[in-house]
Amino acid sequence: MAFEIGQRVGDYEIVGILGKGGLGQVYEASHVISQRREALKALLTQERSGEEVGERFRREIQLLGALSHPNIASLHNAFYHDGQLVMVMELVKGKTLRDKSVRTRIPVPQVLQYTCQVLSALDYAHQRGVVHRDVKPTNIMITENDQAKLLDFGIAISERSAELTAPGFMVGSVSYMSPEQIAGDKATSKSDIYAVGVMLYEILTGRLPAKGESNFEIMRSHLSERPVPPQEVDPRLPQSLSVAILKALEKDPADRFATARDFLAALEAIPQTFIDELLSSPTRTMAVPSSGSFNLGISGSPSQPRSSQVAAFPLDDVTKKLAVFIGPIASVLVRKLAPKCANLDDLYKEAAMHIPAEVDRQRFLRSKGTSRP
Repeated sequence: MAFEIGQRVGDYEIVGILGKGGLGQVYEASHVISQRREALKALLTQERSGEEVGERFRREIQLLGALSHPNIASLHNAFYHDGQLVMVMELVKGKTLRDKSVRTRIPVPQVLQYTCQVLSALDYAHQRGVVHRDVKPTNIMITENDQAKLLDFGIAISERSAELTAPGFMVGSVSYMSPEQIAGDKATSKSDIYAVGVMLYEILTGRLPAKGESNFEIMRSHLSERPVPPQEVDPRLPQSLSVAILKALEKDPADRFATARDFLAALEAIPQTFIDELLSSPTRTMAVPSSGSFNLGISGSPSQPRSSQVAAFPLDDVTKKLAVFIGPIASVLVRKLAPKCANLDDLYKEAAMHIPAEVDRQRFLRSKGTSRP
């Protein structure tokens, strides 16, 4: 059943249509009492969806109900309305990683930041037995606060639950699908790791690792062709990053990273030398889909750096404290912000704006009291 704008659905009023998820229509809704805006997802009509899809929708609700992570869109409620199952979720405003990578030029350290956030979300889900099975740029939303949110657990499975899809059938998106999924085997956490490797390869090089003019050719490439090393596509990529991506893309799941946390750790170990290189090469660019190249965002501040003032800032100390909340990209961010700030208070305030969670922003701001002069 489709809902209309202005229609009352339980305690919610439909105020807009956001689009379609894997299993149903998604609306923007306002709670009639609190006036909080949320995302309301309703299963497609039974005639169009079928019994299995209805069971998938219930499973998505149950899986999300067990997850609470800052990089996963959270479930708020679920109920029946006139026999129609409805899910109420956190309203995530922003752009998908696909839209952002095509329409804008994402700084490479920022790409790594988003990827690390997605891997953190997956590590959390995997530890609770949940496999997403459809990780791709369109299922990752980048919020207005520059935080990555993993969306659409519509075909996710629990390792402790029975598989709905019969053996030999595939679910997911072919371009990001692991070899074992293509072969009809059950997806595991290693399948999600492979999908993240595909996504990172694509955004950094401007091409997919598995090539083909048809789904059949793409599937064959996933199964039997080794991808061109990312560093060969763009020699400016550091070898350690290229090696990490290729490890995630190994055909045999046993040869990939053991966990999403291990993949995340490998990425976090890369940027310091990479960032130092970027800082010394402000005009460096890299490929991006459909647009040739993009600037890494290290081209300097519009205002001239006040060298004596910046030298007085405890930049290493600020960077170390900021990195606790946003990872290695803190090094680039602090050095970009410092020339724009009149004093250390301003630097802390500007840096805090790049921390997604309010509670973490406050913790970071309080840490200024312990900075060395």
